[in-house]
Amino acid sequence: MCGASDRAKGCCSVACGSLPWVEPAPTTWAGMPRRGRAASAVAPLRYPRSVPAVPLVLGRGAIVVAGQPPPAGWEGAQRVLVGAEELAAPAAAADRLHEAWLARRPVVVELACDPADLRAPEVFDGAVHGVDPGFEFARERLQFLVWANTYDARSGELVWWHARKAARRVAGAREGGPADLLDPEGRPLFVDGGPPDPPELPTGTPVVHRFSAEAGILTPARHRPPAAELAPDQLAAVAHPTGGARVIAPAGSGKTRVLTERLRHLLADRGVHPSTVTAVAFNTRAAEEIRVRLPGLVTGRGPQVRTLNSLGLWVCSELGGTGRLGVLDEAGARDLVQQVFPVKRQANADTVAPYLDALSTVRLGLVPPDEVEQTVPDAPGLAEGFGVYREELRERRAVDFDEQIYRAIEILLRDPGARARAQRSCRRMLVDEFQDLTPAHLLLVRLLCAPAYDCFGVGDDDQVIYGYAGADPRFLIDFDRFFPGAGTHTLEVNYRCPPAVVDAASNLLSYNTRRLQKVIRPAPGRKDPPPAAGGPLAGTGAVAAVGAAGEALAHLAVDVVSDWLATGARPDEIAVLARVSSVLLPVHVACMEAGIPVSSGLGPAVLRRTGVRTALAYLRIAQHPDQIRRTDVAETIHRPSRKISRMVAEMLTKRPATSVSDIRRLAGRLSGGDVPKLLAYAEDLEQVAAAATTAEALRTVRLDLGLGAQMDVLDGSRTEADRSTHADDLLALEAVAALHPEPAGFEGWC
Repeated sequence: MCGASDRAKGCCSVACGSLPWVEPAPTTWAGMPRRGRAASAVAPLRYPRSVPAVPLVLGRGAIVVAGQPPPAGWEGAQRVLVGAEELAAPAAAADRLHEAWLARRPVVVELACDPADLRAPEVFDGAVHGVDPGFEFARERLQFLVWANTYDARSGELVWWHARKAARRVAGAREGGPADLLDPEGRPLFVDGGPPDPPELPTGTPVVHRFSAEAGILTPARHRPPAAELAPDQLAAVAHPTGGARVIAPAGSGKTRVLTERLRHLLADRGVHPSTVTAVAFNTRAAEEIRVRLPGLVTGRGPQVRTLNSLGLWVCSELGGTGRLGVLDEAGARDLVQQVFPVKRQANADTVAPYLDALSTVRLGLVPPDEVEQTVPDAPGLAEGFGVYREELRERRAVDFDEQIYRAIEILLRDPGARARAQRSCRRMLVDEFQDLTPAHLLLVRLLCAPAYDCFGVGDDDQVIYGYAGADPRFLIDFDRFFPGAGTHTLEVNYRCPPAVVDAASNLLSYNTRRLQKVIRPAPGRKDPPPAAGGPLAGTGAVAAVGAAGEALAHLAVDVVSDWLATGARPDEIAVLARVSSVLLPVHVACMEAGIPVSSGLGPAVLRRTGVRTALAYLRIAQHPDQIRRTDVAETIHRPSRKISRMVAEMLTKRPATSVSDIRRLAGRLSGGDVPKLLAYAEDLEQVAAAATTAEALRTVRLDLGLGAQMDVLDGSRTEADRSTHADDLLALEAVAALHPEPAGFEGWC
């Protein structure tokens, strides 16, 4: 903390920043070194004797009061006024100072306002939903940049607050000497306030960055090049000199290695203090992969290697003032939704899913609840119950999956102290799979890496597949708007695919309307495989398009795979891809029956999905209409919905088996509205039984009986990783029917 005498001189408080620029100003500033340019000499001393000769490359500026002339050496420097107008609208002045700070270009800040007004904490206590992901506390950024790399010259002497604070923070360190500071062993150090990549000084005097000094460490910055063997484009990204960076990484270009080696480079080659760095991986497996690749560098002192949700939970638990929080799984969230919202049970429908989707849209998409309710008619009462749902989570000292992000943002917006503490661990952020960020994810990242916005984001705008959840290619396309001063690196080589595949993919991607133009090349020396000698792809090269009707797809896949196996390919070298998992069902069945070993994500669960389960029940009834199992009655009587009363349904399922004749007899004994419904049910079963083939029976169930239309209400759940719809399931089942045209033998593959 600053002492009384420091405050009298206008010290900017602990959270301020200062960037050492120091240098006598030349008559013209055109020759000042820009970012990443080395200086060949130390500037001559033109300050009071109490100020050390500071190398030109550190780019320090000076702060004066309104109307005060600049100190000697800064006469030609750019002047930036910070007064009442800038306090009211800080962004423009902050942008000017940010550009100069990143370039290590000296400025003179003319402070025409009370420093206390500049450093007053900023709070946003409105609703998080509706906040633009580009939101920032612009005055905080201005405050940081005013003091970041500037001497305080208001009193007539030049005060370098970073050195003074470091001397207080590190036992045995002393302000002064031939540089800014003497470390506990008496060695001179410069304490740099510029962007966190101090340059190497020609004199060899060590430089420690203020972020490390604030962490209580005076380990000097290092200047070793990356040690990894990388391609030139990868190496350029890993060695990015200063500030944020966008790395456009097309498929197969080595993005994970680039991000991992960037982290290694910061810690091992540049000497960045680990506690100031956070790496964000897409999932827990990717996070663990980063840790494994950096043995000895990821320790208890840092850096943080987390998923976005883990990062949000850390903010909630460690900085939210409530202690460790429990995490509600989907089952728990469903139970809570049913307690809070007016969920009505409905046959053949998942009436909770619309609420889960709507809650996700509010909290990850940052869309106000009333707007979401207008677009999701199956979630009535969302706006009224949204706050109640969140309050129930607080009462339980818990968060669900999306609340980890939403509440973390809320804490960072409302609590300046928590925000400052979190930011100390995120001076440098590395974010993988940047294209998958939702608006809430982006806002969380920006709040954490503010005010310097040193974010190393790796991703590909052509691979945005989570658009339904709010992911947007503009977050990468307009990266420098969200992270001021960021540079760009583009990885151009696809190491995964042969040239024909790379060319075909590049051509296909060129039709995207919102994208960054890029060049994607195959790896040097990579050749296409020889043309296929036989089978359905005879004469074709690495890429071939062959059309097939849905019912013929499985046979075609088996023929192609069999041909590849016959030419020497191993089964584990062959992949069959599909838009959604259920489309793979007929291929899976056909390969198994052809004796081809299969490993896929499909399992018994696909047979338990509602549409498949119901369609199979209809097929069993069609085979034995005189011996209908009561479980099959229970499965079909309400799908599609016939509004037959529960009491009547129970009458039909009392015995282990029934028949179409029994259904008609029951209708004859009853009276009222259930009679025509029961007769219609019997007619539906007879219609399915009359079908000649399995495929015809399944189409009758889907189209004539209306099961396909009924299943549409269950489609679109965003909480599942598998985006297959129930319509996809029914079509896949019909494709399997081409392999087993006789209904009696259809379920043999199940």
